[in-house]
Formats: sequence, C-alpha cells, structure tokens
Amino acid sequence: MTAVAIVPAGGLGVRFGADRPKQFLELAGRPIIIHTLRRLAACPDVSHIVVALPPTARPVFAALLETFPVEKPITAVAGGAERQESVRLALAAVPDGTSVVVVHDAVRPFATTELITATIAAARADRAAVVGHPATDTIKLVQDGLAYETPPRSTLYAVQTPQAFETGLLRDAHARAAAEQVTATDDAMLVERLGVPVRIVPGPRWNLKITHPDDLPLADFLWQRLAREST
Repeated sequence: MTAVAIVPAGGLGVRFGADRPKQFLELAGRPIIIHTLRRLAACPDVSHIVVALPPTARPVFAALLETFPVEKPITAVAGGAERQESVRLALAAVPDGTSVVVVHDAVRPFATTELITATIAAARADRAAVVGHPATDTIKLVQDGLAYETPPRSTLYAVQTPQAFETGLLRDAHARAAAEQVTATDDAMLVERLGVPVRIVPGPRWNLKITHPDDLPLADFLWQRLAREST
C-alpha cells in the first residue's frame, strides 16, 4: 500500500528576513520546495502529495509546478498561521482509505528516497515513526537565561522529518490537540500525548532544515558536495 505525503509550507519566512517565503528561495537553481517535492515523488511508496501553502502563495506555487514539474499528483490547500494547523488542514485533504501519511518539512530538501521509505515502513510496523539521531551536544533546561537541569545525553535524540503515522492515529492526535488547545513542536509530540510510542529511524545529520539565513549557504555547499560524491 502506498502513502500520502503532507508538506506543511504555510510559513511566511519571517525569521529568514527574505522578500518571499523561504520555501521559494533557490537552492542549486531550483526553489527549495521543488527539491523537497521531487525527493518525495521519487519514493515509490508515496502516491500523492498534499502541500499546505500561504493562501497568497498558491498562484506562485502553481506557476512553479509548470516550470519545474513533479512526477506525482499534488493537491495544494490553504495552510494555517502555524505549522500544526497547516498539517491539520492538509490531513483533511488526504484521500479516504490512505493507511499511512508521511509529514515532511518543505525546507528540508536532503531527505533520501531510502530514508523516506524506511520511515514509512517503520510506521506500518509500529504505527508512528520519526527520523532522528543521538544528541551530541549537552542539552540544558533553561529558564530566564539560567540553566537549572541537564538531562542525561544518552536519552536524548535530535529528531527531524520525515515523520510517518497511521492516518487515523495522526488525525486523532490533531483532533485532541485542537480540542485541548495544545501546541506541539512536531507531529510526533501530538501522537505521544495519546500514549503511543514513536519509533526512531536513524537518519543522517546532514538532513538539514533551512530555517535561518546562515543555513542557505551551508545547504548550497552540502548540495554541491553530495552531487560530487554521487558522480
């Protein structure tokens, strides 16, 4: 059975300080979001992609797809003010009968087909899965600029996307969060609130999310290096 991918791309890139949403900035001659969508489309397990966009960006996105085609069906929906709301709105557009959904950041263009496939497979086996790697830095709990506790690093993972879930499970998690007015930093956190453990799928540290202006030249360097290594 195939899965449906959800790409929350509703952000306006305020932190980035650019003249357009960061997902539309160029990396290696193409918009970042196009790289991301093509990575998802290259995965045989993904049959369809739902993209949640700022309402004003939908015409721009349609024009991008004309210039840079993606070889899987894409449905564009209006996103929300926050990422969590964008995922919830995109879930409403997922076709009935879809067993697994895989959520992936629009500005994380380095995920490989193998990584996406492994995450979907883990969700089929364990209901919920997230890509991550062990934390290497020491993590502090901080309040008012003061560190007050240091969790054991051996228990800490840095998690990324893709994140994959049974469709009904993720819908239940978002419905409960909306009813209880809970905001989470990722979808796995919402699923954890239902008491469902989330499988960690080992992923590379270079599965970069382009969030701040300094990330773009780093992403460009990484893209060129990976391209050289693949030839």
